[in-house]
Formats: sequence, C-alpha cells, structure tokens
Amino acid sequence: MSSLERFGGDNEMRIGNAERASLTEILRSAVDQGYIDLDEYEKRVDTLMAAKTVGETEVVLADLPAYQRVLQAQADAFAPDKLGTPEWIKWLWAGVSIPIGIVTGVWAFVFFLSGSHQYFWPVWVAIPLGVVATVLTIAERTIIRPGEERKRRERLRRKRN
Repeated sequence: MSSLERFGGDNEMRIGNAERASLTEILRSAVDQGYIDLDEYEKRVDTLMAAKTVGETEVVLADLPAYQRVLQAQADAFAPDKLGTPEWIKWLWAGVSIPIGIVTGVWAFVFFLSGSHQYFWPVWVAIPLGVVATVLTIAERTIIRPGEERKRRERLRRKRN
C-alpha cells in the first residue's frame, strides 16, 4: 500500500518524495504487466514527479488497476466493521435451549404416554431461563455493543490521524 493512505482522500494535500517514489513503483508494475508502454511510462513519471498534490497524482494513476487496488485496500482499511452477534450470546441461547428442549421432551413423552391432559410444567424451566437469556441479550445490545462501537470509532479515528 502506498504512503498516500495517511492523507485520507484529501486531494489538495501536498505530497513529498517518499510518496512520489512509491507511486512510481505502481507505474513500473503497470509497465511490467503490459498496461502501459515505456513512452507512456516516461510521460507519466514526469507528470508524477512534477505533481505537488495528491489530486495531481491521481490524474496519472487513475486508470491503472494496481492503483485501484491500492485505493480499494485503503477504503477497506477504514471501512467500519459490522459487529455481528457475539459468540457468547449464541452459546447462551444454545445453552438455554438444551434444558428447555429436554424438559419439554419429557413432558411430551409423559403427555402422549398417559393420554390425559397434563399440566405444562416445563414453563417453570423455560420462563426463568428465557428471561435471563433475554436480559443478557438486551444488555449486550444496549450497553456492551455501544461501548464497543465507541472504542472501534476511536481506534479508526486514531488510525486515520
């Protein structure tokens, strides 16, 4: 990735020799891959070496696949990651569903074996476990997740600067 990533897309930001050198590497790889010929390479390098801002360099590089890959990698680096459901929430609900499934299965076995109406006693297992799992899930969504989002945004902000 080029050293232009620290500019964060500011086309009016001035560039130095280090940035020009890394961008000439992109032009050199374009010649090696057959995207441009040597005459065009020389013209582009001259323009690149005369460039004073990021925007002036993009005129020379915009049509090259290697530069587009650099830009895409740069965009991917700063794109916010989506926070999915944490593993512990998935395991919590899996752990809650096992005892509920077992007691409901026992109740169903007794109900169909006896043939008479049975009181649905698994509710005394399902309700407390469901309430605890629901409260923990809501706490994760309303307390833990916003804190993680703030930390992630702060890391991205520090990374950009």
